Amino acid sequence: MDVKRERSPAARSGVRLGDQRVLGGTRIRSIIRALLVPLGVFVLWFAVTNLGWVGSAYLPVPQRLLEILTTGYHYLAGSRVPFAEGLPGATWVSLQMVLLGLAIGTPPGLVVGLAFGYSRLVRDLLEFSLDAVRPTPLIALLPILMLWFGTAMATGVRLIVLGVFLILTIAVTEAVRNVSHVYVRAALTAGASRFHIYRTVVIPAILPHMMAGFRLAVVVSWGLVVAAEYMGSGVGLGALMLGRVRYLDNAGILVIVIILAALAILSDFLLRALANRFTRWSSRGAASVGMVGEMLGSR
Repeated sequence: MDVKRERSPAARSGVRLGDQRVLGGTRIRSIIRALLVPLGVFVLWFAVTNLGWVGSAYLPVPQRLLEILTTGYHYLAGSRVPFAEGLPGATWVSLQMVLLGLAIGTPPGLVVGLAFGYSRLVRDLLEFSLDAVRPTPLIALLPILMLWFGTAMATGVRLIVLGVFLILTIAVTEAVRNVSHVYVRAALTAGASRFHIYRTVVIPAILPHMMAGFRLAVVVSWGLVVAAEYMGSGVGLGALMLGRVRYLDNAGILVIVIILAALAILSDFLLRALANRFTRWSSRGAASVGMVGEMLGSR
């Protein structure tokens, strides 16, 4: 006997709450809306530069950036100065510095942050010292690092390590402090030990906040690597940008800025996708189907 399945009103109307559809809006529609502002800026840029409203000395035409990437040369006073052929190598150097800094700075940042949340003794010993260092602009420490370790690639890596460490310690510590007491008291009622509660209740509960802190650390790392390269490391995209400044090559500078922005956006996108995949169980994901999720979206 054939049984016809009745579809729910939400399924018939195509409305679904969550990541894909919110308040009747599809994800495709959201993507289109997100692209409206960048496309509008590009059209305005194309118009004002090609119509001569803004001089090329201040803002190059978009075609100039494409020419740099395709031809590999910048024309200056009738001579050909190599530029774009050095972009892949400089990009790889900057990427290496960021990855090394993250790989070295992340474990101690997580460990110290978790230790701060678990032990009052560790907080009393180290928290005051780190709180004194954390407000200090990291760029101000770069000249000291250059005096100690030279202007090589390792100086930029050390700066990134320090930045990642400081960001993750405060992110993890604050995440632990904001864990709901309901979870902890429920575990205590069940007879769990303090260490068992911290390992099985607290750490899983703060995982989404740890991922958010790591995303911030990655974004900051890209800024720190440019600062280190720009101020004298002699390698990477920042050093290449400094060379373009000497040639007054605003098109070349914009090309490097776009590459850095693309790398930072791509890394943040990958981390967001990873966080969404491994934290589906969190209250943040569950809230996306509620009224707040309907109003604010579920990103």
